Amino acid sequence: MLSVAATLRGTRATLARTRQAALRNPLSSSRLQQPRSRLTNRLHSTVATEEAAQSIHAPPISVSALRAEADSALHSYTLNPTRLEPIKIVCLPELKANEPREAGKFAEHQLSEQMAVMYACLSTGELDRARRIFLALHKNNPEDMLVLGDIRMHNSFMESYMNAEPSPKTKEALKWFESLTKYQVKPDLTTFAILIKGFIRLDSKHTAKVMMMEMQKAGFTTDELRLCPDLHGNDLEKIEVVIRMLQPEQAKLSPFKDDKLIPTKTSNFAEVKPVMNSKNEPVIGVTLMRSTLDALSLENVDNYEKQLKLEERSYETALDKLEHDRSTMPDQLSQMNVKPLKGYLWQWHQALKASIKLELKRVEAVMEKRSISDDASLDRDRMLYGPFLKLLSPDKMSIITILELLRLNNSGGIIEGMKSARALIGIGKAIESEYNAEQMTKKSNKALFDQRYNVHQLYGNGRLFSMAVRKAETKRSEAMHPTDWTPLWPESTRAKVGSVLTTLLMDCAKVQIPSFNPETNESIVEDIPAFYHAYQYSKGQRIGVIKVHNHISEILSKEPVGAVIHPRLLPMLVHPRPWLTFNNGGYLNAQSTIMRIRHCPQQFDYLKKAHEEGLLYRVYNGLDVLGRTRWAVNKKVLNTVLDAWNTGKEFGKIPAAAGDIEELPKPDDYETSTKAKAKWLAENRRLKLDAKNHHSLRCDVNYKIEIARAFADDPMYFPHNMDFRGRAYPIPPLFNHLGNDLCRGLLMFDEAKPLGAKGFTWLKIHLANLAGFDKHSLSARAQFTMDHLDDIFDSADKPMEGNRWWLKAEDPWQCLATCIEVADAIRSGDPETFMSRMPVHQDGTCNGLQHYAALGGDMAGAQQVNLVPSDSPQDVYSGVARSVERMLEVQAAGGNESAQMLVGKISRKIVKQTVMTNVYGVTFIGARAQIENRLKETPGIPEDQVRGLSTYLTQQVFASIGEMFTGARAIQDWLAESARRIAKSVPRSVVNPDTDEIQESLLVKKRKKQTTKQAIADQQMTSVIWTTPLNLPIVQPYRKMEHKQVRTNLQSLTIKDPSQASPVNVQKQRTAFPPNFIHSLDATHMLMSATGCVEAGLTFASVHDSYWTHACDVEIMNEVLRNQFIALHSNNIMKNLQAEFMERYKDYLYPVTLVIANPGEEVGEGMIAWDDERIRRRYIRHDSDSTSLKADDEFLPDPAEPLDEPMTPAKKTKKSKKSSSGSSSSSSMDANVFEFGDDEEDEHDLSSVIIDEDEEELEAEARAMGKALRKKGNVTKKKAANKLFHSWDPISFPPLPDKGEFDVRNVAESDYFFS
Repeated sequence: MLSVAATLRGTRATLARTRQAALRNPLSSSRLQQPRSRLTNRLHSTVATEEAAQSIHAPPISVSALRAEADSALHSYTLNPTRLEPIKIVCLPELKANEPREAGKFAEHQLSEQMAVMYACLSTGELDRARRIFLALHKNNPEDMLVLGDIRMHNSFMESYMNAEPSPKTKEALKWFESLTKYQVKPDLTTFAILIKGFIRLDSKHTAKVMMMEMQKAGFTTDELRLCPDLHGNDLEKIEVVIRMLQPEQAKLSPFKDDKLIPTKTSNFAEVKPVMNSKNEPVIGVTLMRSTLDALSLENVDNYEKQLKLEERSYETALDKLEHDRSTMPDQLSQMNVKPLKGYLWQWHQALKASIKLELKRVEAVMEKRSISDDASLDRDRMLYGPFLKLLSPDKMSIITILELLRLNNSGGIIEGMKSARALIGIGKAIESEYNAEQMTKKSNKALFDQRYNVHQLYGNGRLFSMAVRKAETKRSEAMHPTDWTPLWPESTRAKVGSVLTTLLMDCAKVQIPSFNPETNESIVEDIPAFYHAYQYSKGQRIGVIKVHNHISEILSKEPVGAVIHPRLLPMLVHPRPWLTFNNGGYLNAQSTIMRIRHCPQQFDYLKKAHEEGLLYRVYNGLDVLGRTRWAVNKKVLNTVLDAWNTGKEFGKIPAAAGDIEELPKPDDYETSTKAKAKWLAENRRLKLDAKNHHSLRCDVNYKIEIARAFADDPMYFPHNMDFRGRAYPIPPLFNHLGNDLCRGLLMFDEAKPLGAKGFTWLKIHLANLAGFDKHSLSARAQFTMDHLDDIFDSADKPMEGNRWWLKAEDPWQCLATCIEVADAIRSGDPETFMSRMPVHQDGTCNGLQHYAALGGDMAGAQQVNLVPSDSPQDVYSGVARSVERMLEVQAAGGNESAQMLVGKISRKIVKQTVMTNVYGVTFIGARAQIENRLKETPGIPEDQVRGLSTYLTQQVFASIGEMFTGARAIQDWLAESARRIAKSVPRSVVNPDTDEIQESLLVKKRKKQTTKQAIADQQMTSVIWTTPLNLPIVQPYRKMEHKQVRTNLQSLTIKDPSQASPVNVQKQRTAFPPNFIHSLDATHMLMSATGCVEAGLTFASVHDSYWTHACDVEIMNEVLRNQFIALHSNNIMKNLQAEFMERYKDYLYPVTLVIANPGEEVGEGMIAWDDERIRRRYIRHDSDSTSLKADDEFLPDPAEPLDEPMTPAKKTKKSKKSSSGSSSSSSMDANVFEFGDDEEDEHDLSSVIIDEDEEELEAEARAMGKALRKKGNVTKKKAANKLFHSWDPISFPPLPDKGEFDVRNVAESDYFFS
């Protein structure tokens, strides 16, 4: 589903000439083969061929056979040389600024709004108005409508006519069909299916037969018609009659075979004591979650159907629960105590539903030109938002509005409220999403169900991992996928819809507050608005907010509803729908996209283009592997979790149940001292905030336990997609293996495998790692476990009553799960044959630095991150700590007071987070905050000295990292500089070749008379785009999004519109590229490893750079990881990247600053002759309308004129004043010398990848610190010896840093590469 702007860009990109260059590089990589022996194949066979609900039991194989299998598996894995596919560059035309994106009268945002209104009118039966909008758009924007008005839009009109009430408008539908030629559109299979279906329903078989003949003339067959997703069961039966009239011999469809029913398994677990509210009732969020999970207890229903039921239960669950609460709730209006939240919800729901119905009547009156308002603008608004209010029932509209507002409470830094823009747009988007979900469900039919089920089966038995089968099924899926026209609602439309619903709710939602009548002194109950609109200042800006009454806010602190909005996002009972296209995979019915794209339509365009060119199959394959892993709940751990939870006490990082919050006693001087009163109020607010946070944490744990308990008897799967850098994440947000320690401790593989001799050793190593003994040799770790067997047995047998050794671990629940596994293996009598289901982790050593060391061939860096074979694991964090300690000792001896205070206090823990994040672009300010937090925990450091010491220590840590990883720093600098040049470049067509300046036609009108820095910045639209070794195109999304004013009936909103083309943020593009590039390599290695592991028959899971498999398969997985890393980096990645940049941006110009050589001075590199033709042209153009100078001296700089230097915007104003008194020649030259400086002010200001609003002050401090560092180092700018001339040159990139002597093939021998 695309916005209008994205659609226009995508289609224009398809029509434009695309440049492709295959960067072919020979690789000495290796490809993984299936183990060849029969026993190994049996040992490593995946469970995908088994039924989804089948229990896992140890196969009846003899002990000796099991041991033979386990031993042979470790030696049967072989390699075959292969090579990665060459990178194929996808190029699309770059976005353009300040040019009409439509040739017609409607601006793009107006076009988007009109398209959305037209769609809503079609959906609600207002066909005449939809037709008028369509004709107006074609009249005013003919060129754009040729792009946007594709066959899907026309099909929507014909389908609406055929389904019109009270009777179909067949004549209008046929007339529209005949007009397709006029609009240069060809009918597709859906077109004929809509018309044939409509005529058959009218029992007009003859007309249906004629349409079927037209369909055949257009090249479509009756077999294809049968599979069309627009036809349902009854339609297919009637169509068979017409087909027999046309082709009597045509056979009927084969009936669909029902799946066998699988009996429901049950286990007896303790009931979870839910988080209680102030009335000692379960909070609404947990109750609704339980209601959703009831689908898992359905009997005589197979898991596939159960999964469909789970996905269908969303807002209906909330409505059912409200109805149940209403029927069981006593009438409390007559009582003096306050109602619980569920009572308010029902009351608000009923009132809002009635208000929506009344508003719909007002809309109808306006549509019938019976205005009932004196406000003409309000009537116009009703014309716009009216059709959207009809899309869903008032019931659903009401519950969505209420739950969204409650969910957003205390968000965006607003206490007891939310920002208006966020709330209004959020409600509008929720309405849009729910309507689209409803339409998807309605469009599902038997043929589509059959097709998806067949693909599901192919995926289950492993055939879909064949590229040929995958491509064939992709083609078939695209042919059958519903092709409805569904334009994306623009932000302005979402805001208007959300505004009217919010306004209605604020008018009718009340809270009952006990009060008294001052005249009679009688107790009364007052109705106070639950929500109200206000303005407040945030960071110096006046913003609109929606405030929540403090009484409701207090209730919400004990009854959070944030997790009930999308209960469909749970683990799956069956393996996910495989990714066949970029927007077709994951859940069975719920729509998902392979990439989480936010505010970057350009990324969507590139993703779509890469799919169309068949470049994403390996990415799809890798994500399918991750989703294919079948998980189970560890029931022994679950029982312990339930016991700990139900005690209500804090235990193993499970927060304790919240108690009553008592206000602090007021100080004696409360009434007389303003300072004491303010302090008391602040401390009480902090107590309440801490209590809210604590309660939210406990509710989060409650959700996780409820899900684990519900899935205890069923297998589960986690569908995956990825962020824009290619990093994979599970889609279910509440419970997955990327979650916290509790989630990971509750999860294990559903498939069991015998440990074998090596597997038992790896299980012991895994336990030592979890216990914190992970910086020693592998043999020492295994011995550590054997030395603590008593503690392990005690933990496994008496986790709550014993000595609780497992609780001392950093990850206690994972440690407990492994203790239980080790104890069970030993007690089995033969650990080597024990069927283990425990995931064993292998973690990279600062994975980002590993990639940097491999890219730069940095031998010293490679040794620090275990890329080079060694007898024991190298710890880069300890290495940096030792290096910093040595630096401090030297400086302390020289009298540095900061160093003297820190000597002997530098630990691995202090520097670890900074070292880890340095490679991912952490700023100086961010690193200082990390170190400051650690210093606060360090004894012997005065609290008032922590701030200054953290600044000093951060400088030393950065210096140490730079010395230890010189290759990484050089690569990082090259990436940042290349990104800066790209972000500041413009297409060649933007610059006038005669004047060497921006084309005047592209300048904003008010700037046409002069070229300024801002005018140039307006044309900097170039994002950094690169292609991963798996041919995934990545677009950095950082732009200065345009703000747009949207008037709503609540307030005027200023919103950011991501669909509008906006200039890039040069600073963010530059600073974000190095970490994003490394993340993309990390993600590539993970997907390659996932595919390699499944080819080797392994069960595989990952948490970014932590890879999991069965204990018996760890050594095989390690070999896969090494060889895939070698295969990845045997590709000359940096050379490929440089070549891609040169190809992708070959027609771009980059701003350069040249020194103007004085007469007689030699013109060196970076200089331009004083009488160069470019200077002459620019000077003549600017002065032709003013003065005429002699040819001999018109280009001669005045020697007395103050020398130019590159100016920041702040300096520029001051400089221009100073030079205003110069000669006419020099002042004219100054007018033509404009600055192309970076957005940042100094090189020390390394901006964060994503700068949040609350980081602006820190960024300002970073700039100040950078200046202080320069001043301290006596590094001052020297004025240029000559005047400067700014021009444009074809973009070029710095030479690549020299590669060191490290050979990536050494990784094959490193035992501690991942460990």
